Amino acid sequence: MTRKIGVLFITCLLITVGTAWGKDCTSDFDCGIGNRCVKAPLESRGICMKSVDEYGLPKYDTPSIDSIGPNMNLEGDCYFDTDCPIGFRCHPKYKTCVKQ
Repeated sequence: MTRKIGVLFITCLLITVGTAWGKDCTSDFDCGIGNRCVKAPLESRGICMKSVDEYGLPKYDTPSIDSIGPNMNLEGDCYFDTDCPIGFRCHPKYKTCVKQ
């Protein structure tokens, strides 16, 4: 159980996003390197957001094949702002941490 919580926290940090909201997308391949397609739970479409680490520094990850299809993570990465690193807030629709 502890390992699962740790993995969830790391995943949250990997998909935290910068302040720029992007175009509509169906996968990371629509967004390009350094961006992620962030989708609400059970949604097949989302928006491109900049990927950053817990300090707000850009991450240049390559697109993930796992981003194709609907987001089956029903719980999301956060529920409250306190679930996110300092300087981030929990987006109510996408259930992921976004940089303020």
